[in-house]
Amino acid sequence: MLRIKVTSTGPTPLTFADFKNYHLPMPSKGVKAKGEKNAELLFDNEFEAVVYADELEEIVTTVSKNAPQRSILRDLVAAIRNDDSIRNYLEYSSIYLWLKNGLKYIRRAIKPSPIS
Repeated sequence: MLRIKVTSTGPTPLTFADFKNYHLPMPSKGVKAKGEKNAELLFDNEFEAVVYADELEEIVTTVSKNAPQRSILRDLVAAIRNDDSIRNYLEYSSIYLWLKNGLKYIRRAIKPSPIS
């Protein structure tokens, strides 16, 4: 299970009630309170966290600039994007895909095509 710590930059800490009041999507495994100003987002793996952050970024574009949930959404996205395990996941998965695709094209260039 992946836990991502979120520190609220707003005047009040992030709570489960904020997700309900502002109709925010919940992380796959939920939210856990951690101290007075912190919360933890719980996910099964890094992929779910990245997809969740992408979903939140899409919601931010539809929210008014003065809306209170805008700062909450930004805090959530920043916490996910700045997490070390997420950064490592994105870095290594990108390199893996690049190598995988590169090898596929190298094999195609080396392997002669049948002449008919």
